[in-house]
Amino acid sequence: MTRAAPRWYYGWTIVAALGVTTIVAYGTTQYLIGLLVDPLVRELGWSRAAIGGAYSGTILVAGLVGIGIGRVLDRVGARLVLCAGSLVTGASLLALAQVRTLAQFQLVWALGLGVGTALTYYPVSFTVLANWFAARRVHALAVLTFFGAFSSTIFYPLSGLLIAAYGWRIAVTVLAAIHLCIALPLHATLVRRHPEDLGLVPDGRAHARDAGPQSGMALRAALTTPAFWSVTVALTLALGASSAVLVQHVAYLIDRGYAPAGAASLVGLFGVAYLPGRSLVAYAAGRVPRLQQMAIAFLLQAAGLAVLIASSATIAVLAYVLAFGAAYGALSPLRGEVIADLFGRRAYGAIIAVHGVPIALLGALGPLLVGRAVDRFGYPVAFGCCIAAFVCAAAIVVLPAHGYLRNRK
Repeated sequence: MTRAAPRWYYGWTIVAALGVTTIVAYGTTQYLIGLLVDPLVRELGWSRAAIGGAYSGTILVAGLVGIGIGRVLDRVGARLVLCAGSLVTGASLLALAQVRTLAQFQLVWALGLGVGTALTYYPVSFTVLANWFAARRVHALAVLTFFGAFSSTIFYPLSGLLIAAYGWRIAVTVLAAIHLCIALPLHATLVRRHPEDLGLVPDGRAHARDAGPQSGMALRAALTTPAFWSVTVALTLALGASSAVLVQHVAYLIDRGYAPAGAASLVGLFGVAYLPGRSLVAYAAGRVPRLQQMAIAFLLQAAGLAVLIASSATIAVLAYVLAFGAAYGALSPLRGEVIADLFGRRAYGAIIAVHGVPIALLGALGPLLVGRAVDRFGYPVAFGCCIAAFVCAAAIVVLPAHGYLRNRK
């Protein structure tokens, strides 16, 4: 029994809350590690490779932990998971401020923040929105990831100023307080599992396409479909290549004669470039099939990277940032929407978690493999391999997966 829809649908309150907490989650982890490298090298004498290895460990831990978290999300909802994530991340940042040895740092960063990010990153938030929205789901995901695009814009300068003014130990302590004082209360007070728990339905009104929390496929059934593996393999290739490019592009520009500060400033525009990509996803909803949008995004990344290889002129670098950044930004909401569209609400958390494991593995290995290719063959060959991965991903996702989705409808 559902009551009449209110003028303001509570799902949008959840979108806003998760938007703020997403900014905090990514800003205090993913966008922090790069700022800590130089202070850690200077104070403690650790190698850059050892520090970077801790971040790779975070990706692996998050991917593996996510499998179990997905089942918990489907059974009990996301509020406890997100609250635990804020607590774990806040506690890990407090512990990070006290480390004195490399082993301590790697343990806290890889294990503590690996678990914390698994509990608070997009797959968890996407699971919430997949339950609260149906026809408006792609718009909700676009708004959420639109918020997320400001994470680097806010936390790069904030963390940099804190480190410069007070040192890295006090800086990470302040970031821990932000988790505990902002993200944790929002998760605890505003997040709810299903709209049905409040007497509502997805989008605030009934939709024939969504029959309730148990609509859609079970995990085991989803794993037997060609669509699951097509989308998973395509995103694994594309996001593995993306992670490698994002690690290497500043060094590439420096190698081409840019000053470090100038190179960092140019690629720092990526956060801005995400925004049109995510806006276009919302605009294209109902106009262009989602899997075709995903293929276009892969090809746009390939084109942007090809421009970067062809010319190191500033205008070419800006074209690369705009094309690659917009496409990369579009993939976050598209990924969440495609999984929901294919498999429904029933086991969304478990499905997207299993789907994320190979993506996490190649996301961790991609920078290492491409880094070795750079050392042995140079940037054109290494980046050429990434272009090939994007093109293959586009072909994989648009052919068998699109046919399956069309037949399903």
